[in-house]
Order: sequence, then C-alpha cells, then structure tokens
Amino acid sequence: MNPDDPRMDNVECGLARAGYKYGQNGLEIAERIVNTRIWALLEVRAGRALNPEAFPAYGPDASAECAARRIVACLLDAGWRPPDTECLNLPASG
Repeated sequence: MNPDDPRMDNVECGLARAGYKYGQNGLEIAERIVNTRIWALLEVRAGRALNPEAFPAYGPDASAECAARRIVACLLDAGWRPPDTECLNLPASG
C-alpha cells in the first residue's frame, strides 16, 4: 500500500504507517508485529520468573491469550480487517 492510498486512513499504528511508507507490504508489517509481541511476552515471562514485579508497564496478564489479543489489536491498528461474513460461511475445503 502506498502512503497516498485512501486505505491508509484505516492505519492507526504509526509503525505500520512508517513500514508502508518505506516499502514494506502488509505481510512484512504483520510479521514484524507478531514477532515483536511474541518476543515481548517471552521477555516478560522470563523477567517475572526471576522477579514477579518485573515489567509493570506490560500489565498483570502475561498469558498467551492476552498476547493473542494484543497481536490482534495491533493488526487491526495496522489496517488489517477480519474477513467478511461471506468468507466465514464458506464450506470447508477438503
């Protein structure tokens, strides 16, 4: 997506906007978001194993479920959208 694309109005994440500006595509940006969030979760868990008070800004929940919600939120902020309902109702391919 180019910076002058009207869909950029849907991109709230400054890092994603910068990624698009410098030529990254949506999959590269999503990969960076997911990678960063997983790395952060692992670092928080490792730090809290040694000191339960570590990383207070991360919040109290360092579960995989919370990390998944954070990843989805970041992807939505980066302009990703869930599939339309027609796509969700397609029969399973086998």
